[in-house]
Amino acid sequence: MELVPAILAKTKEEFVQKIKLVVPYVKLAQIDIMDGIFVPNKTWGTAVEIEREWKKLNVGIGREVHLMVSRPEILIKIFVKDNAERIYFHIESTDEPQKVLDLINQGNKQFNKRCKKGIAINPETSVAKIEPFLPFLDSVLVMGVSPGFSGQKFQKIALNKIRQIKKFNPRIEIGVDGGVDLKNAKEILSAGADYLVAASSIFGSKNIKEAINKFNSIEAE
Repeated sequence: MELVPAILAKTKEEFVQKIKLVVPYVKLAQIDIMDGIFVPNKTWGTAVEIEREWKKLNVGIGREVHLMVSRPEILIKIFVKDNAERIYFHIESTDEPQKVLDLINQGNKQFNKRCKKGIAINPETSVAKIEPFLPFLDSVLVMGVSPGFSGQKFQKIALNKIRQIKKFNPRIEIGVDGGVDLKNAKEILSAGADYLVAASSIFGSKNIKEAINKFNSIEAE
């Protein structure tokens, strides 16, 4: 099981601080990007500013990017070029998901980098909406909450989505993001998730190292 801390930041200072807090204990971080349009909240920085700050930090871990934005196609090339390991865009954010997937592929060819292609799916969205794309995806990010705000309660409908996706494609990588905590982590993993994304249950802890270690000790039944 892989635990991925979600970096949701309103300022550059918060962005830097959160990354520095988790770097010693994880191999990968998720950078959350919100535009205030697709979701009501907005995070710090343009894609260029985020990549510039990441390079300056030179932290030695990988990162994935979770695009909670209304025009994911605008940002794709920047993050593929700068070696994001996974890119997730929301199926609900575009009427042309195949176009976005094609842009990731195009970026991979142009920059000689295999960035994993991922779609994120909200709790209210049926798996049927992403089913046509599952054969072409590396990963699916199943949302346990409606995106935009940290600290929401996990919606158990996500567990059925995990099972449905795994049934269709057992080899696909599934992450779960939103409302993930130490109480529900085992149930989520047992449903078939490959990794967990957490924010408030990590950054809200008094001891981040201990919280991450507790997550990493959890195994699916």
